[in-house]
Amino acid sequence: MNLIDLQRYTISEEKSEEFLQVQGILQRFEQYPYCGNTRIGRVRRGKYKCYGCRKEWGPRRGSILEGLRVPLVRVLISIKLFELDTSVREAAHQLDLSYNTVYDLFDLFRQSIVRADNDSSFILSGETEMDESYFGGRRKGNRGRGAAGKIPVFGILERGGKVRVEVVQNVTGETLLTMAIKKVKRGSLIYTDKFRSYNGLISYGFRHMRIDHGKRFVNGKVYINGIEGFWSFAKERLMKYHGVNPGKFQLYLKELEFRYNHRHHDLYDDLVKCISEYSRVASIQ
Repeated sequence: MNLIDLQRYTISEEKSEEFLQVQGILQRFEQYPYCGNTRIGRVRRGKYKCYGCRKEWGPRRGSILEGLRVPLVRVLISIKLFELDTSVREAAHQLDLSYNTVYDLFDLFRQSIVRADNDSSFILSGETEMDESYFGGRRKGNRGRGAAGKIPVFGILERGGKVRVEVVQNVTGETLLTMAIKKVKRGSLIYTDKFRSYNGLISYGFRHMRIDHGKRFVNGKVYINGIEGFWSFAKERLMKYHGVNPGKFQLYLKELEFRYNHRHHDLYDDLVKCISEYSRVASIQ
């Protein structure tokens, strides 16, 4: 959604509410959620009222926005700022909201991405690249494999398609091969480097070719530049946070996966779909 279109939905709370209802993030109430009475109407302060039991409720009732005391206009603008990769501090300044309030909003968007865009049934296929990387800032000592105090992340990229990344406990052969079996169709051609943990891919029904980075980085079609490009993409963006809480790292990682996979799409609309799906699932639970 471009800024002109966004302006149409943020000229008033009513327009923003209507947009969020159309997207399925807010409910359209045709009866009172508790007594079931259909004699309801809108009253002061944008509330709904049941003319049976005389109780009132807000338009956010039953949605993932229910606990957020933020005007709906600013919710829509905050999605745009999140799309534009604006920092929480700068977004708080632009929205005239507290840092913690915007942090909670952005955290909600990341939760939505993880819950709604995590299709475990989606299988990569064709020519794929595998690699592992390590996150956690600059520290003294070894870099890369064997680095102490860093978070290992395993990634699989389908050439011309999507990337899937996961935090892993370790980079043993058992761990990486198990991930490969879950996420890649048997018979696919997998490119890796010479790391020994990838031994055994052929025995599990994959075709496997390696590049020896000690000698060269590209040998015809044998390379892993695609997945290494994602690592650069991810680390460059994480640097601006000057450190991420390890407990939240998975959320940030999946956000970057989402941004990479949707880089040729309208990211605002895709984010709204994720929030809508998250809201639907949350309301069922």
